[in-house]
Amino acid sequence: MSNAVRHVLGVVAGLLLTPLLAVALTYGVGETSFAFRMYVTPWPGALALAACAIVLGFVAGSRLSPIASLLAGLTYTLAGLGMLVIELYPAKLLDLLPSTLRVGFDTIGPSGLLFMLGVLLLTASAFPSRWRAARPRNPSPSSPYGSPQHPSPSSPYGPPPQQPPSYPSAFTPYQPPDQGDDDQTRPLSR
Repeated sequence: MSNAVRHVLGVVAGLLLTPLLAVALTYGVGETSFAFRMYVTPWPGALALAACAIVLGFVAGSRLSPIASLLAGLTYTLAGLGMLVIELYPAKLLDLLPSTLRVGFDTIGPSGLLFMLGVLLLTASAFPSRWRAARPRNPSPSSPYGSPQHPSPSSPYGPPPQQPPSYPSAFTPYQPPDQGDDDQTRPLSR
């Protein structure tokens, strides 16, 4: 995959996954805190949080373009800073949310969790190796006796065979006995 295609997919993933992750996170936290208050097992909230963690891990650490983690990181960092520092709290907009999402947003907003996730995603997109395309793999095996041989453009099967390597004088490879030699077994010398 070329670098341009990878970055376009990263933009699409960043624009789609950022709001989906925010909804899954607020739903999971809201459902879990509501279930703990009612003394029931919070399976739906736990599953939503687990799915959110898996997707966040994919966005932060895969060969997906770092633009996805950059977009999500900027959004979450600015939202987290807005809630922590500026105390920007959209109370009128929160009245439109269902109760589970409202409880989750009330829990996440002032806790600094969005800010922490934003900084984590920004850090994941800061590594220079994520911005470069993957190196093509060398299809020819490397030779232990020197540099790897690359196939010539005229030959699709690679370079012509080389002469076998010369062995040191202390080692001689196995030589089959001559056809005229009747003694096929030789005693070991002591």
